[in-house]
Amino acid sequence: MAGIKLLQAPDYTEEERQALIDFVLALRKSLVQGLLGQLELPRSGTKPDLRERLQEALDQGHVTHEQLVEFLDSVAPWGKQHVFLYVGPPGDLKHWKDPDHVHRHLKDHRVGKYFNARLPLILPDKLALSSITYSGNVLRVAAVQKREYEERRHEYDERKESDTGKLITLKAYMQHVSRTIVTFEWDLNANTAMLQITQLQKDTLYEEVEREFFALVASWLDRKLFGVIDLRKVVRKLHELENDHVADTRSHGIHYLSLRGRRVSVHSPSPRDSVVGEPDIDNAMEIVRKNTPGHGGNFYWLAGTQPGPVSNPLVTDVHVVIVAAKSRVNFKTPNSEGVVRYVLHRVRALG
Repeated sequence: MAGIKLLQAPDYTEEERQALIDFVLALRKSLVQGLLGQLELPRSGTKPDLRERLQEALDQGHVTHEQLVEFLDSVAPWGKQHVFLYVGPPGDLKHWKDPDHVHRHLKDHRVGKYFNARLPLILPDKLALSSITYSGNVLRVAAVQKREYEERRHEYDERKESDTGKLITLKAYMQHVSRTIVTFEWDLNANTAMLQITQLQKDTLYEEVEREFFALVASWLDRKLFGVIDLRKVVRKLHELENDHVADTRSHGIHYLSLRGRRVSVHSPSPRDSVVGEPDIDNAMEIVRKNTPGHGGNFYWLAGTQPGPVSNPLVTDVHVVIVAAKSRVNFKTPNSEGVVRYVLHRVRALG
């Protein structure tokens, strides 16, 4: 991260230090091996071997916790995630395109230290700024938060009798700690923006995190500046293109919601099959599509197609769910930065 200043790390708790190793080892093995290669450590072995090797390197001072945080922060924004897409404000953006003005603006609101700097946070209890970078007329703001949740685990349930012979059922829950990374990016040349949120345990939390982020930056970045992309049009357009055999995607499920609240959905028999292909159903859904807003879609973005001027980098199909009713795009699997940006580019182009 050339040109990015490293701010003084807070004193990490023992919980944070142990969790950091867990977060790294939870990544795909190839990513962990890539990290070890960067650190000039042996890459072979099982994940327990890699964990032991990484812990030993930390203990001996060959790698720091700050380096592991930097690695996580570089990888997480392209993992499983939900993305809100926005259009920027109308009018002249010359002040925002001036890095000196932006730096002064941040100083005026007491966050100037984060400008082109990185604070290596692991698990802050509340959503906290970790970085504000400005490069090539792109403003990128990152924040981090600790989240705790419970997972129901039936296999650990117990049943026993009380002293009076009454049956007692003990239901088991496993405690989890996760690290949420929220990243806002505003491309000032294109005047488009996005908010990336790493995967959460409940679908209902994304709007809450969006509100928390904009509350965090409200003094210097107004949420009202940005309009939301209407993804209902994108669902309809992807369906239309697939029906016309010029598809970006293979749809596994498409959902419509009428203005009076009636729902119409169609599903393919498997993820490998399209919803398109049976004339009677296709004809009925064409009528629905032409007269009803898209509500959501379960899509596989196709490798090997070239629908627009931007080169398609996909080498395999990519699973993407468009939550049109909530203006979110959900990447169901980890991807490279290039893949995520390409899919989001196509979503915008079809909107």
